[in-house]
Formats: sequence, C-alpha cells, structure tokens
Amino acid sequence: MGGTPARCYPGFSSTYTSPLTNRLERHAAAAETSYRESYLQLLLGMATLHDAVDAALGAEPGAAHDHLATGLAQLRAGNERLTALGESLTRVRVELFESGEVDAFEPLLAREPFFARLDYDALYRELAGQGAALPHRAFWDEAATRMRDGGARGGFRLLDRHVRELQSDLRAYVAEVESAGRLAGRALGERLHDTAIPTARVVTGYTRLLTTFGYVSFLCERAMLAYEAAAGEAAAPALAAG
Repeated sequence: MGGTPARCYPGFSSTYTSPLTNRLERHAAAAETSYRESYLQLLLGMATLHDAVDAALGAEPGAAHDHLATGLAQLRAGNERLTALGESLTRVRVELFESGEVDAFEPLLAREPFFARLDYDALYRELAGQGAALPHRAFWDEAATRMRDGGARGGFRLLDRHVRELQSDLRAYVAEVESAGRLAGRALGERLHDTAIPTARVVTGYTRLLTTFGYVSFLCERAMLAYEAAAGEAAAPALAAG
C-alpha cells in the first residue's frame, strides 16, 4: 500500500494494469478524496463551534449565532462527502464482484482463495512490531475475520458498514448541535460545550474507518503477492521447457 490507505485499499498489483483496474483506481482515488474532505470539514466544524461557545459565553449573541450556522454547514458538508465516499466504495465492489462482467482470471478475483491462507496473527505482529498497527489488536480482528472468511469482498463490505455507522454518528452530532441552537446566551454556550462524547464518537469513527482502510489495503496487498508468487511458480516449468 504505497499510497494513502483509502486510495490503495483494493490492493492493486504493481505488475499489470487493465481497463478494469484503471476504473477501480479512479473510484478508489475518489474515495480517498471524499474521506479527506469529509474529515477536514469535521475539524473545521468543531473549531467553528468552539468559537460559537466562546462567543456565547462572552455575551456576543450575534457572533455566536453566526459561528453556530457556519459550524453546522461545515458538519453537513462533511456528511455529504461521506455519502460520496460510500458511493465510490460501492462502485468498486459492484464492478469487481457483482457486475458479472469480470473475467475469472482477473488477478483481483483470482487472488481470493489466498485470503484464507494468510497467517493473520503473524501479519498483525509484523505490523505492530513496526508501529504500524494500533495496540491490543484494535480494529484488527474484525477486519481479519471478515477477510479470512470473505476475501476482499468481506473487507470492502466492512468498509461500507463503517461509513454508514460513521454517517449515523455524525447525523446524531448535528442533531445535538441543532437542538442546542434553540438556546441563547450562556445556556447555548454551556450546551455546545457539553458535547465531548458525541464529538469523540465521531472522531473515533473516522479513526476506525481510516485504520480499517489501512488493514484492508495491507491484507489485499499480501493476498495479491501470494497469488502472484504462486502463479510465477506454476509458470516456471512451462517457461523452462520452452
């Protein structure tokens, strides 16, 4: 996964390209852009809402109202980018696994049996030993189980689910801010300030999604390498005979 995890999550081969892989790479690039823009809007929105808290507690109702409106708009923009992210993930999964138009010998499909052969405990130790995994196997076991049993499609569906759950959490956070917006003065500032748990839930959701992108990318890459090694070994006798 030489690039960002969200952009490289399908685990493309470095030895070949095709019209299919070119399309999938464009979808993956769009997913990465949507994640980045969504998270940026979240961070901007939280910062703007903190400005609203300061204004409300400082008896500046006009500024508080303006910051509240801007912050909500930024949070909603972040949610819209999550919708775009989910659409890009769906395009990758459908074109690869559900369109019925991909040749069975396409390496992105032919590698599927190799997911069941990976040593997931050893791979986690490899990542953790280099500081490339969260401690205590956080978010790892779910990804590993899904991909051992369901291959890349299982990993892609897990990403779909994380996006949906993150959107649900973000919508709930927006609803709390909207509810606080019905208040005025110091009550508004105190209500907005008392959102530590909803904001932490959303930030954790973004962290879980990005970490899972990284794990899916890593495991897809390892399955591809295992497939290519096996294919090379199978072709070696024929090449030697020729």
